[in-house]
Amino acid sequence: MSEKKIDKRRAQGAKTKQKLYEIAEKLFSERSFTQVNVEDITRAAGITKGAFYVHFESKDALIAALIADNTAKADAEYQTFLEALPQDMPTWEVLLSLSRKIADTLSNSIGYENMSKVYQLMLAGAIDAEPVKGYGRLLYTLLRCVLEKGIERGELRTTLAAEALAQHFVMAFRGVGYEWCVGHPHFDLKEQLEQHCLLLLRGICPHMDENG
Repeated sequence: MSEKKIDKRRAQGAKTKQKLYEIAEKLFSERSFTQVNVEDITRAAGITKGAFYVHFESKDALIAALIADNTAKADAEYQTFLEALPQDMPTWEVLLSLSRKIADTLSNSIGYENMSKVYQLMLAGAIDAEPVKGYGRLLYTLLRCVLEKGIERGELRTTLAAEALAQHFVMAFRGVGYEWCVGHPHFDLKEQLEQHCLLLLRGICPHMDENG
């Protein structure tokens, strides 16, 4: 087979994979991970199930790719959000604002059903969870930078390094997210995330405003 034909087949394969990805993303946004199956995706794409499995090992593998991409997208939005805040905003206000932003993203952009599926897949070891839980994630970097700035300005009192503090905040966010999934719809994610953030802040921010 000529190189030209091989390149054409590769290009067609990449196009088919992207089509499957985009249609799956659309269907998952309209319903949820659990309510969409492979047949729904291939029917909408006009592609056979066999072709689907050429590009993705399983529906969970496709979900894993979507999770990784959406995690990166969410983290980029958090970065934009933080960059738009006033530079002189106290660290505790920055962190509370970020916790509210995270709650809004989880509730409105992702949804509890999809988050529940993410936790399920992670616990089952069915996907590569590194893009979500890994310490190389942008969210950790953003939190570390906020905390480092607070320490440098003397706003925070701690014996822990900013990196360790960032991990504690993310663990709190993740734990509240899990409680939201198991407690829905009787669990106020934004309120609880803010309360847990405040608990952490009261331990390291002696000059926090009384209204905080």
